[in-house]
Amino acid sequence: MDMDQEAYNWITRRAHDLWQGEGCPHGRDRDHWSQAVAEWRAHGGDGVSPDVETQIRKILVVDDEPLIRYAAVDALEAEGFDVLEAGSADEALVILQSNNVDAVFTDVNMPGSTDGLGLMSRVRERFPRTRVIVTSGHVRLGAFDLASGVSFIPKPYAHEALVSMLRGPC
Repeated sequence: MDMDQEAYNWITRRAHDLWQGEGCPHGRDRDHWSQAVAEWRAHGGDGVSPDVETQIRKILVVDDEPLIRYAAVDALEAEGFDVLEAGSADEALVILQSNNVDAVFTDVNMPGSTDGLGLMSRVRERFPRTRVIVTSGHVRLGAFDLASGVSFIPKPYAHEALVSMLRGPC
């Protein structure tokens, strides 16, 4: 992941944390974004802030393509993460009800009553402290397509890039 993407991801997640910390007010997005940018710069642009950083241990991988899902699960387990898996957003929501998950890594296009973007929205609503990373090989998503604090990695992705996102500051 290049530095610009790393900075964007950190700033996005931090702006979301600020928004959430103030009770999710409407109309303050620019203020939260500006404060996150200022914090990024104050820390030398490395995004390391001990009071913001959270360690990711348990991840839910959601993808309807079994081979892609298995490869991601294997790569993450090899890096020491505790990994759960689901083949649809519906299955993921059931798993989330009975498991404490630090991060959700989801594909966008999936069958069922909702897709990865619907899952993203529900995770942000129900589990606001859970990190969300969205992936797709069919669409490119930008900041305005994603909920606050959500990162995007395009398919095909290097497993090392995914691990870097998960281990990076939240």
